[in-house]
Parts: sequence; structure tokens; C-alpha cells
Amino acid sequence: MPRFAPEPVHDPDAFLGRWVYDNPALAARRELFTRWLTDPTPREDIAEQLGVRLGELLRSFNSTAPLGDPLPFGYRSAPFATVSMAGTCDDVADGRWPLFGTPMTLRCYLRDLSLLPQDMVEAADWNFMDAGLPGFLGYLYGSVHDGTLYLAGLQSDLGVRYSYLFQGRGGGTEVRVGDDVVERSAEEMVAAYGEYVPVLRRTFQRYWIQIMLGAAVTWARSAGVDRIGILRFPFRSEEDVQGHVVRRVYAELPERISGVDETVRVGDESHLYSVAPIASVESYLGTRFSRP
Repeated sequence: MPRFAPEPVHDPDAFLGRWVYDNPALAARRELFTRWLTDPTPREDIAEQLGVRLGELLRSFNSTAPLGDPLPFGYRSAPFATVSMAGTCDDVADGRWPLFGTPMTLRCYLRDLSLLPQDMVEAADWNFMDAGLPGFLGYLYGSVHDGTLYLAGLQSDLGVRYSYLFQGRGGGTEVRVGDDVVERSAEEMVAAYGEYVPVLRRTFQRYWIQIMLGAAVTWARSAGVDRIGILRFPFRSEEDVQGHVVRRVYAELPERISGVDETVRVGDESHLYSVAPIASVESYLGTRFSRP
């Protein structure tokens, strides 16, 4: 049975006050964050109203703390690195990030930049999360509390939507180009990047969930964090389908890491996580995962 955390109920307003609204490093962006957290206007419309490019806007929400040093790791002999940031990202506004503890955002990068063209990986970075570093693949976000990394999200548009981007599924597609998101035809994308799809699949796409989890383990080991939790949240109707990526990450993955359900109370809400010791998560990743 799930157990309730023994500590007092966490205060989400205190979290936002400390890490966003009253954070001296974000003082110049307080008004912008207030709008981001309270205004349902689509992000593209906010950028247009403010007269800034979408990339400039989203970087304001995704660059909230100093970056850590790259921490290398490997999966299936491919070289990766994770870069930590003890701050929030734009997902703080999506309603699925339980606001407690110390925020943590982890970015994942491909270290061998000769494998894939930079503009190919950039095409899928619609959230402008690369922090200006090449080889960006995806990111994780959540909170650290009491020796546990509580993950609220594991995301990779490159891993999930590669077939729409580079194999012509679904016709035209939106891609990131510099600081803008623009429409490109399927034919154009296939002509430019189709030859790299086998490398993408072999290196990252088939294993993106495990690689993201490997990034979390790599950072946790470096930080002395003992456990990793993965959020279990109620699915939307379109997500509650066998094989859907949301089910794979937030229902099937918690089972595979042999986690124990733990409930964390934040304000009036209770959030269920599957929490496992680092050793159990590493056991799930197996010998394909390696650290220096």
C-alpha cells in the first residue's frame, strides 16, 4: 500500500516563492513568470504579443539556475552526458510538476557529435531546452528531497516524434530553426535527414527512456542521492492506451525499476511516486549502462 510521507504537507506557494517569484536570480523575469504561470494564452501568442522570438521567450523559462558540469555516461557503447540545473523549467506551469523540495532539471546530450547533424537534433527541440549546448537529446525534471530524486517528467521530442520529423509520417511538420519554430514539408525533412534515421534509432531512439533514466542515475550518483522516484499521475483519455509513450514512462517504467509506491502531499493534493534505490534502477538498466 502507498505510504504517506511523514513530514508536514509541502506548500506549493512557498516553493514558487523561493524558486521563482522571490528568487533574486529571476527578479528581472518575475512579471514574465507570473504571466507564464497564470495566463492560458498559448506560448506562441505570448511571444508575438511581447515582440520576441519564441526561443527567446522559452529560454527565459528554461534558464533559471547555473548549469552543472557535464557528467559522462554510456548506453550500448554510445557516449552521452547529463547537465544538471537546480532550477525550474517551463514545465513548472503544466500542472503535473508537484512543487516541493529543491527543483532539478537534467538535460541529456550526445557526446559524439559526428553521429548526427546538429540541425537534426535541434529540429526537435521545440521547448528550446538545449541551453546553447550541441547534441541535445531530451530532458528530465522534478525535485530533490530527503535523499530522493522525484522525477515528474522524462521527455524527448527527438525520441518520440522522430518518424514525423524525419520519415514523412503525417505530412508536414513543425521544426525548430534557430529561435523560431517553422513549418517544413515531409519531403524536405526526409531529403535532409532520412539517411541519418538508422543511426538515430540505433544510437538513441529505440532506447531513449533508458538513456534518460541513465542520465538521472549518473547525476544522482554524483550528488549522493540514494533513490529515484517516478511520478504516477492520472492519464488523460488519449494517454490511457496500451503502447502510448505516457503509459510506457509513467506506468510501465515504475514497475520495471521495482519501485515501492510512496505518496507525497503538496498543498491539497497527494502525488503518488514509485521509488526505488539507485542500485535497483541500475539493475534495470543492466550492463548496457556504464559510467566512468
